[in-house]
Amino acid sequence: MAKILVIDDEADLLEMMRLVLERRGEHETVLSAEGRDGLAKALADPPDLAIIDVMMPGITGYEICRQLRDNPATASLPIIILTARAQPVDRDAALSAGADAYMTKPVMMAELLEQVDALLAKRRAGEPSALAGMFTLLSLRGGVGVTTLAVNLAVTLRQANGGAACLIDLCPSSGHVALQLGLRPQPNWSDLHDSGARALDADTITAHLLQHSSGLRVLASPFFPVVGQGIPQEMIQTTLRILQQQFPIIVVDMPSVLNEAAIAAVKAASAIGLVVAAEPPSIQTTIGTLRVLRQWSDKLHIILNQITPGPQPPAEAIERALKHPLTGNIPFDSSQARALAQRSPLALNNPDSPLAQATQRLAQTLSR
Repeated sequence: MAKILVIDDEADLLEMMRLVLERRGEHETVLSAEGRDGLAKALADPPDLAIIDVMMPGITGYEICRQLRDNPATASLPIIILTARAQPVDRDAALSAGADAYMTKPVMMAELLEQVDALLAKRRAGEPSALAGMFTLLSLRGGVGVTTLAVNLAVTLRQANGGAACLIDLCPSSGHVALQLGLRPQPNWSDLHDSGARALDADTITAHLLQHSSGLRVLASPFFPVVGQGIPQEMIQTTLRILQQQFPIIVVDMPSVLNEAAIAAVKAASAIGLVVAAEPPSIQTTIGTLRVLRQWSDKLHIILNQITPGPQPPAEAIERALKHPLTGNIPFDSSQARALAQRSPLALNNPDSPLAQATQRLAQTLSR
């Protein structure tokens, strides 16, 4: 028997769910007809699973889901989103908010019970997620924390899978991936120019990878800025293809320009994270980037990164401005300054920090 929280402003549906979950499912239910009340109940006494309606007065189910994911006590709580909307964009919004499953109203109670039992069984078994793929992080507006997220995401993904992982810094103007990891950026990808794209092979590329103490391998950016386009398209295509054969996980810290290397990485990526800060220039740039990359919209994810302390605009306002749901919301973390000074990412030296916890949730979402 599990304790299940149901949040829905329809009284009849609440009563029906109580009867089905308690009599047929033999579960304990906690009911709430108001979003903020339901959120408070979840945080005060976390349930084993939550079923949340989307459209409610005062606060949406998406926002409840985000706040549950942002709280360590409920970060791994299985969540089912219920909505009367059945478009693909609604499913994407539910999953982007952090839901594990999405079901449309009117919901068949037998199907709901099956979904509940499946999620509870998965949680009891501690089934690990298959976190694998090639993930690119990008912002054409500099200074919004792309490198910090890329480093922490790569460390998190490698720890979650326990296997080989590679982090690539494609910045042509002295990137900072190696710096944040306390590594000397030598060798780096500029040295591959001497080999030429056609002569590249697995041994040559592996010889240019740095080894971090965490087990992460790094293809660093050159210390001195590169004049011109940077790494040629043919070379990065060959490099990515070879690295994908060697590493189940690849994270790419993209340059803040859509050069040949960036486009090649976008094409090869399984997921593209567009990082945005809650300030007008970043929002404007992200709107333009979404338009330019619209042909890859099926793998685009918006990540809100809070780079300054203090009150921030609500996530819903950013979503309205971008006309796109947010996949992740990374809170401001005062301990990040110390991590930069120590050249040790928070995902390694402080995994319980707000940034590290949010990065863990982001890794799960991008890997779905």
